[in-house]
Amino acid sequence: MFINFSKNIVTVVLIGVFGLLISGCSKTVQPVGIMSVEKVAIDGYDPVAYFVASKASKADGTYHYTYKDLVWHFESDENLQTFIADPEAYTPKFGGFCAYEMADEDLVNSDPKFWYIHNESLYLFNDEDAKEDWFTEIDSMLRSAQEEWSRLNTLEEEVSQ
Repeated sequence: MFINFSKNIVTVVLIGVFGLLISGCSKTVQPVGIMSVEKVAIDGYDPVAYFVASKASKADGTYHYTYKDLVWHFESDENLQTFIADPEAYTPKFGGFCAYEMADEDLVNSDPKFWYIHNESLYLFNDEDAKEDWFTEIDSMLRSAQEEWSRLNTLEEEVSQ
């Protein structure tokens, strides 16, 4: 009886270890859409403020709009209306996930306080180092990040079918 019990434990442990190894080799695809916390896009930061005020501004939620099933917050009605007129122009690239980590094939939440606008597109980063490293080879980083973002979205489409 002790031997059968031991074999069962060993089998369960091996299956668990194998499962962890497999999961460590694959990426978590969810959420591929837009980085959000409790259905609030980019942690409640105003996406328009980056462009019009050149600052990262966490809005209080007084002005808000639902886009892509997420609530977006704005500092003012003017920013809200600007966003409504062309939301894709103000939506951060790579869903607001860290652009640097995306180029390194990792899906990592950003900290919206670390940002940069390049060619009229908003990029967010998880910290200042990632933001600085991004610019060492911006063209290749952009290319790599776009390839990974496309791959993740392709995977997401396959999973949802």
